[in-house]
Amino acid sequence: NENGLIEEVAANVPRLDYSDGGCPSLLLEPTATNLIAYSEDFSNAYWFKLTSSVVSGFVSPDGGLNAFKLVEDTNTGFHYINRSFTIPNTNLDYTFSFKVKKAERNNIWIQLYASGGTIIEASAYFDLTTKVFSSLTGGIICNYTDLADGYIDLKVTVNCGNNNNLQTNVYIADSTPARIYTGDATSGIYIYGAQLEQNSYATSYIKTVGTTQTRVADTASGSGSSTVINS
Repeated sequence: NENGLIEEVAANVPRLDYSDGGCPSLLLEPTATNLIAYSEDFSNAYWFKLTSSVVSGFVSPDGGLNAFKLVEDTNTGFHYINRSFTIPNTNLDYTFSFKVKKAERNNIWIQLYASGGTIIEASAYFDLTTKVFSSLTGGIICNYTDLADGYIDLKVTVNCGNNNNLQTNVYIADSTPARIYTGDATSGIYIYGAQLEQNSYATSYIKTVGTTQTRVADTASGSGSSTVINS
């Protein structure tokens, strides 16, 4: 909304999108499904954490205290959170989007790993201060939108080729940046609102609590003069 917050809108109420700044636009989107069953509860066993843990109770992009902090442990190696999905192996585009904010760590490494056929390892580093992607591999397409309170809505897309499995991986990275380093048990990043959809771009956030959710396509009618605004 105009304050940079993610806001839930009731059915049959027009959604106004302020993400481009200034004057809002009417948000009309196609049908979309969030394939992630727990989009906000990163403490659930649904999410795999390696040499890391999550702590709840932080301010999120919707203004509530429902964001998590992903915290590294003291091991030397990877520190990440991920989820695996079974997908159709029909050369489809998938887009993973999530909200992230820097804490003690300023860099992350995002990876979409498709396997089961010809493996695709699509990845990129992202600097949460400069908001620059680097070291892009595997045909990954990256962009972002600024949200309230320092959060950034990251969006990454990859074509999964002939693979039937997809992993969405978010790694904490050190200042190098590098994804393999020795943690200190306190540093990390804030995370909120994960979404995976079979689409070549990210649609607006669909909250899930234990099951996948589908938002039906928007429609607009009764526009008055069709020469000005059609249906």
